Amino acid sequence: MRYVAEFRCKENRFLLGAPISGENRFLKLLLKRVEVFFSKNKPDLFIFESEAMRRFAVYGRGIRFNDTCVIPTGVDTQKFRPNTSSKNYVLNEFSIPENSKIIFYSGHMEERKGVRIIIESAIKLIDDKKVTHLHFLICGNHHGEETPFIKMLKNTKAKNHVTFAGYRTDVDKIIPGCDFGVIASTGWDSFPMSSLEIASCGLPLIVSSLQGLTETIQENVTGLSFPPGDSSQLAAAIQKLDQNEQMYFQFSKAARERIVSKYSLEQQYKALSQKLAQLFTSR
Repeated sequence: MRYVAEFRCKENRFLLGAPISGENRFLKLLLKRVEVFFSKNKPDLFIFESEAMRRFAVYGRGIRFNDTCVIPTGVDTQKFRPNTSSKNYVLNEFSIPENSKIIFYSGHMEERKGVRIIIESAIKLIDDKKVTHLHFLICGNHHGEETPFIKMLKNTKAKNHVTFAGYRTDVDKIIPGCDFGVIASTGWDSFPMSSLEIASCGLPLIVSSLQGLTETIQENVTGLSFPPGDSSQLAAAIQKLDQNEQMYFQFSKAARERIVSKYSLEQQYKALSQKLAQLFTSR
């Protein structure tokens, strides 16, 4: 079981995070519940950042639903905000052709994160559909991690439309200069911080319809989803937003408003304070 953080207040103990585990059923789930019930160090409250994480705790580890709550992670909406001047920063920093529409991804490179699906969609859009004004900016790769994907791009026109930017400390300057955000995970994913940062900057977000990722958007309001592992459907979603300017701007506005109203740091602090006060009052 992995947790993001642990803290204590007087005699109470709390855990924030989630167990990364598959769901269990029947006898195995019963045994997990017995294990949790008899645990001497059982927390008073488990706080999760998404309903998907809570579900995996309840059905994966046997934690009682009543011992859990969901308080979404917050993002600094002043640091991550729309900024039209960031476009030039991104174009110059990465030598991307002017008038390009930029698809942004930031995260790990392991298979479950779906970078391969993003590359496949780039090839479909640029080589097959001839949509040559698109550029894919992929951040987060450590040295050498991009090699398998560069091999995929060999002998394609798309190779000139994909940039591996490495690990960055300036994502707050990069994201507002891009046009779409993409998270194409094929394995476990919950509510990644990058989804909050992308939406807070006013970018429509396209995600695989997987676990907590579906919670990162409002379907057809702030973003679109596609079946996990389906690069053709990802390409279609990108093209849909690319071709419909009115939809794009509606999604962009709604994405920013949703983060400010529900997922800011202030909202997170407020929800956490209220939950803890409620818990202390009831004991």
